[in-house]
Amino acid sequence: MMREWIGQFKYRGNEKYGSLLGEIMNRAYQAMRYEFASLKHSRFKRSLWSVDVVTCVPVSEKRLTERGFNQARILAEEIARRNNLPFLSLLARPQDTGKQSFKSKKERMNTMNNAFSVHPNMTNLLKSFILKAESQCVTKDKLSVTVLLVDDIYTTGSTLQACARVLREKALEQGIHLTIFCLTLARS
Repeated sequence: MMREWIGQFKYRGNEKYGSLLGEIMNRAYQAMRYEFASLKHSRFKRSLWSVDVVTCVPVSEKRLTERGFNQARILAEEIARRNNLPFLSLLARPQDTGKQSFKSKKERMNTMNNAFSVHPNMTNLLKSFILKAESQCVTKDKLSVTVLLVDDIYTTGSTLQACARVLREKALEQGIHLTIFCLTLARS
């Protein structure tokens, strides 16, 4: 049934599944919050699962035009809305990498290597958020933000790894430490 719902949502453009699938992801998010609630990170003195910002894996302009929406963004916005968290679009996908579902693990890893960049305004978005947030942490003169990175399907992890790497590198250049958690709807 889940495969059919995801297919309807992602490939047939039935955005009405977004709310239903968002609720499923929200339940997974809540379960992870509960599981990690008692684990305190000694450096931050707070739960490891204290998410500050929600973002998503971006799609290329070509895919956005074909589909009409970014399914990962809809899921991320659902989680953000249901948990009173800010959604920030932090990543861009300047090139179309083609459909990953038809590629081998090695091809996916190679394709994803330089597929993402940070949103041109990412640093300002994060700094603006940090200045407003009450939950930000400062450790050793570094600003720290915990990001929840959302995608629809986890296959090899290459997409999420590439996104996290780009985010972390750019943030570190600006003196911001990112802790990045990833959440997906399904694993194939």
